[in-house]
Amino acid sequence: MANNQPNWGIIVAAGQGKRFGGLKQFALIKNKPLIFYSIRPFELCSSVSGYVVVTNESKLGMVKTLLQRYRFKKLLGVVAGGKERMDSVEHGLLNLPEKGYVAIHDGARPLLKSEMLIQGFQTCRRYPAVAFGVPINDTIKKVNPSNQIIQTIDRSGLVAIQTPQFFRLDIIRRAYANARAKNLTATDDCALVEHLNIAPRLLPGSPLNIKVTTKEDLFLCQALL
Repeated sequence: MANNQPNWGIIVAAGQGKRFGGLKQFALIKNKPLIFYSIRPFELCSSVSGYVVVTNESKLGMVKTLLQRYRFKKLLGVVAGGKERMDSVEHGLLNLPEKGYVAIHDGARPLLKSEMLIQGFQTCRRYPAVAFGVPINDTIKKVNPSNQIIQTIDRSGLVAIQTPQFFRLDIIRRAYANARAKNLTATDDCALVEHLNIAPRLLPGSPLNIKVTTKEDLFLCQALL
């Protein structure tokens, strides 16, 4: 694929927030919904040609109004998500042009920097799939159903993967088609590409690029922003 192909984004913000206790993507930080901060780097990054936002069907009008209010101009569309994350990403892919590269990002990661988008897209020119990750520093234990520790996991070589994750569009579409044909499931997009025997390239992530999971995370994001 030619290196002059455009770069696109998919921001996935259609989760139910069960652990959070509500739709965390719309929780307010400094009087703006969390999703605003997750979208903004795609709008501001000069490497991004356009992006699609995938959100809850009941929030489509709200998100469209929000992006109009802040004069976000690179928006290609706001589309309804599906039952699972995989469904939502597929809905986003259907609304992107045929060619180029894509960064798929969690709408619950509001501390993304444009520099990560630039680095990810540049690396994706050389590798078909790219992800950011940070080393796992905590000791990892395996427990049984009775909540007893039964094993200490060797953490060497283990990383916690972040988003955005970057792909050639033809590769990620092929990965999703393969997953549907074989009834595969995954919680991140790199896992589906791995089923094509493609090893994603790892880049050093940022410990500040946190994912909001609990209300306590919201206070941390507010402090960091």
